[in-house]
Amino acid sequence: MKINELNEKLKELSNQENNLEQKYNKISILRIIVFVCIILSLVYACYEAKNIMYLAGILLLIAFIYLLNVHNSINEEKKYISSYKDVIKKYIDRFNSDWQNFKETGAEFVRDDSHLEKDLDILGRSSLYQYICTANTQYGKRILNEYLTNCIPSRDTILKRQEAVKELNEKKDFSLKFQTLSNLITDDEKKKNNNFGDLIKYNNNKYFNYLVCVMPIIVSGLLILSLFNMVNIILPTTLAFFQLIMSFLYYRKNTIILSKIFYLQKDIKYLNKIFISIEKEQFSSEYLINLQKIITSKGGASKSISELEIIAECAKMRYNQIFSIILALLFMWDFQCVRLFNKWNAEFGGEIENWLKSVGEFEALISLSVICNVKENYYFPVIDEDNTKGFKAEDIVHPLIREDAAVSNSLELYGKTCIVTGSNMSGKTTFLRSIGVNLILAYAGGPVCGKYFKTSCMKIFTSMRVQDDISKGTSTFYAEILRIKQMVTYSDNKAPMICLIDEIFKGTNSADRITGATEIIKKLSKPWINTIVSTHDFELCDLENSKTIDVVNYHFSEYYEDDKLYFDYKIKSGKCESTNAKYLLKMAGLM
Repeated sequence: MKINELNEKLKELSNQENNLEQKYNKISILRIIVFVCIILSLVYACYEAKNIMYLAGILLLIAFIYLLNVHNSINEEKKYISSYKDVIKKYIDRFNSDWQNFKETGAEFVRDDSHLEKDLDILGRSSLYQYICTANTQYGKRILNEYLTNCIPSRDTILKRQEAVKELNEKKDFSLKFQTLSNLITDDEKKKNNNFGDLIKYNNNKYFNYLVCVMPIIVSGLLILSLFNMVNIILPTTLAFFQLIMSFLYYRKNTIILSKIFYLQKDIKYLNKIFISIEKEQFSSEYLINLQKIITSKGGASKSISELEIIAECAKMRYNQIFSIILALLFMWDFQCVRLFNKWNAEFGGEIENWLKSVGEFEALISLSVICNVKENYYFPVIDEDNTKGFKAEDIVHPLIREDAAVSNSLELYGKTCIVTGSNMSGKTTFLRSIGVNLILAYAGGPVCGKYFKTSCMKIFTSMRVQDDISKGTSTFYAEILRIKQMVTYSDNKAPMICLIDEIFKGTNSADRITGATEIIKKLSKPWINTIVSTHDFELCDLENSKTIDVVNYHFSEYYEDDKLYFDYKIKSGKCESTNAKYLLKMAGLM
């Protein structure tokens, strides 16, 4: 989707919202008028004793109920349009820096040892997760995190996800409707209920017996008989109060169960609509067909959730004090709701988590398709067979940089070590991250930002944002050593891997840095390893002449015009021949 299309869609939705608001206000005024007319007709009928006015009052009451339903229907439509607008606005925000204000950042998934996720900005503030996430359920958020952090899935899994993402990108109406419905799950409900899967906790609550079913029937029957003086009113009254006392004694236990459904009632409604949309859609990719089969199991998730929705509406009535007492007296209402819920849970409780995981998969896959909707240039990567060990990237850019400002670069690397030199601010680090982030997207099953991308499945290692740890007495230099040790240790498996090392051993003196970096490059120069090292030490470029290891040199450079410093951010063959530290110090007024 282009920005112009999105702006037009937003304008169209705003017009629809304004029209609905006008209808909503008109119906509200009409309801008030009808209600006043009902009161006047009944008052007039009482004073004048005219039956026709009673009839008029009844007809007006029917009209009032109809207007109430229309009013509620318009209100639901308003909510949907508002949610739809929010989805479109977020797509527009992704064309600029406003996406960095999105609430979902994936920060809850960041671990202390999440070096890769921190180095490549996969999770957290201003991250890839924050940029693409459209998930609203806990399942969707968690599964998207798994897609982005499980960096060595099987080739078969990647290709199946790719087909699913491609299809969802083509089914834009379905994807937008899906996002709109999931977006209607309110923040308040999210806080009170982590996920619908918690409902299955109550599968074995069986503290009432058949008496609960029989008692309301007996009481109702005796009350009817007492109206015809066939039974003394004392008996049904006594039994009714017994039911009320039982409801009072078990109130807390029943509340534990029913409050869960009560707080979920709004979400149940929208979840049901999501299930219906999945069940009705025609899919062609194997991955989506399998997810749809899970949703349609047991007669269809929407059918069972509709039953749960009815139970939730029944449970809602207990929170009206007057109705609650009457229903408890006559029907032991709480017990009936719990009985119905336990019956539902016994039949469907084992399925709901699978249904919700499937919805979460849809959310994660739609999130991956976001790149297709906000980038002009994207490509679904070719995943090489396992016997290849490397990648080829043409005109790739970093996904988090605005497309109109991003500079593309190309690189082909198969079982080699690439040493990247260049002056400060020339683009070395961004290039390394561009490679890493696009590999993450490729392995997740999504598109990459570039003209062409071909890669084998490789374990990704990074050493970029290395920090010291005072509490453990670990210096920055030693922390980097530990990172690189992980790479060397994993290399013993002879499994395909890629290492992205930024400013290698910057935490020590130049002599030790060059000696240490040379040894590490030699250890990581294996046929199954692809290593990209950025450095300011031009001496490391001499390794290209080594006969024992396969090393290639690339560099970034700057140029000067009118005594001003400029960068083209384009990678070039060979080593860098220039520096700019003195110029930058001069610009800052320090020289």
